[in-house]
Amino acid sequence: GGLTQGQTGAALLTAGQTATAIRKELIVLDADVLAGTFLFGCSYGLATKIGPLAVQALDKYSANIEATMSEGKQVQMQAYTDAIEEEKAAVASLSASSDIFDIKRELAALEVEAEYRRRIKQVSVEVKKRLDYQVELENTKKAFIRDHIIGWLESEVIASITPEQEEANINQCIASLGMLAQ
Repeated sequence: GGLTQGQTGAALLTAGQTATAIRKELIVLDADVLAGTFLFGCSYGLATKIGPLAVQALDKYSANIEATMSEGKQVQMQAYTDAIEEEKAAVASLSASSDIFDIKRELAALEVEAEYRRRIKQVSVEVKKRLDYQVELENTKKAFIRDHIIGWLESEVIASITPEQEEANINQCIASLGMLAQ
């Protein structure tokens, strides 16, 4: 844009001072100064015309880089959040593991008690079998002795009976039968 009212003073002052400096040879216009002025002018023109496009392209590039970095950061943050959740779950499972160990300990104690009772029952059955065997052995011995004594007594009684006693006994039996028959 052009200069508007009230803004021409600074421009005229700058132009006047530059003209005075050139006239008094404070600024020498040789090839180097002209080349520098031309280079400055071209740089300024390029910066004003191409600068916004370059800034826009660089902004897009940096936004892409920032988005990529932000995405990586989000992924990393999510990974850390998941790891924290896993650690919390591990801590919770460790607190539950003490309960599991208590239950397993009680179960083992119950198994030991059941095995103890089974063995006690087995021992009592075996002891009863042995006691029954001893009772049967004693009963068999007594029966053998009794049968032996009875046999011996019978043989001794029969041996002690004389033929006269036997005949008197038979006669008495016949007489008893005869009285019963009447």
